[in-house]
Amino acid sequence: MKAFHENRIYGSGLPVQISTVRNINFLAHWHHDVEFIYVSEGSLQVGINSGTRTLRAGEFAFCGSGDIHYYDSGRSESEIILVVFNPRLIGSTAGWPEEGIVRSPFIPYSETGAPSAFEQEALEELAGVMKRIEAEGAGGREQSDTVITGLLHLLCGLALRYASAAGPDSRRSARSAAHLKVTQELLDYLDRNCTLPLTLQDGADRARMSVFHFSRFFKNVTGMNYNTYLNELRIGRAERMILGTDAKLIDIALECGFGNVRTFNRVFRQLRGCTPSDLRY
Repeated sequence: MKAFHENRIYGSGLPVQISTVRNINFLAHWHHDVEFIYVSEGSLQVGINSGTRTLRAGEFAFCGSGDIHYYDSGRSESEIILVVFNPRLIGSTAGWPEEGIVRSPFIPYSETGAPSAFEQEALEELAGVMKRIEAEGAGGREQSDTVITGLLHLLCGLALRYASAAGPDSRRSARSAAHLKVTQELLDYLDRNCTLPLTLQDGADRARMSVFHFSRFFKNVTGMNYNTYLNELRIGRAERMILGTDAKLIDIALECGFGNVRTFNRVFRQLRGCTPSDLRY
């Protein structure tokens, strides 16, 4: 699990990734690519910019270019269809949606109450397209790339039809766009410098906010508090070193920003439910 400005590499062929994922957990990150999520089983928490929802089976969300988003299955079981693609496939080289106007990236729009007839129609149409894309991606049928490209156009069109702004207040304000850019830069900075002793005040200073407002804002956007987020970055880096190198655990602990092995073991157990040495033996 790694958080960063993700520059996705698709390899040869169509720049699209179609996958079925169980119990996904992924730290807050962003990318230029467009991402669609359909929950086929169970439930999971999804955060997009400053909005957070528990999506349940049959529900849907999407992330436009540059949207900060995260996934947290917690203790719930879930299965999702995930479609991620470069927006140039639908002719939006500068990013999608081009106007940045959406009522909500989640359908249904609210967690309370039953979906309206309009929302139910949206879910049925979107689910059908997501499942068709999944089938085309798995089947290797003739002209599947052409069909998938057409379905992505349809998916984006339907998403905008059902999530279009209800009025001028739905347009991303200049202030919220500025906050989004600052947060993108901050997450990138934390990913590159997480081994340093970065305090909450350091984060607030970089975001140009008071500590009080920064603490609340950071948790709204990432789904976790500042120190937990930093520790997730450090533990993720440590996991990769434990599994990919022969370095001693004390050296890994120090290189990943922990002052001693005791703290390293404690935080690792808190976040992963096991000790670092359990990964090797």
